[in-house]
Amino acid sequence: MSETEALVAVMTVGMVCGVPILGLTLRFSLKPLVDAYIRLREAQLASSQMEQLRERVAYLERELERRGLMERPPAIVSQLSMPESVALQLKDRERS
Repeated sequence: MSETEALVAVMTVGMVCGVPILGLTLRFSLKPLVDAYIRLREAQLASSQMEQLRERVAYLERELERRGLMERPPAIVSQLSMPESVALQLKDRERS
């Protein structure tokens, strides 16, 4: 076997075995980083969408108040103003 043939054989084996191993190594090492980046972008998008939704609801409430269609501000339901049976049902749901 000549020197050129030996070099070609080593390069061929290296390409056939080395490239897939290198690819798998990169995939498994970069996957957590890419997943974390994707979750970060999703969280940023969700928070901006939530802020836009809050602004939209506030705008709609102001418009309703301005036009006199909203007689009173939205009531916050407390457990004190609920009948006892409803309060007990809520507590039972929290336990399960």
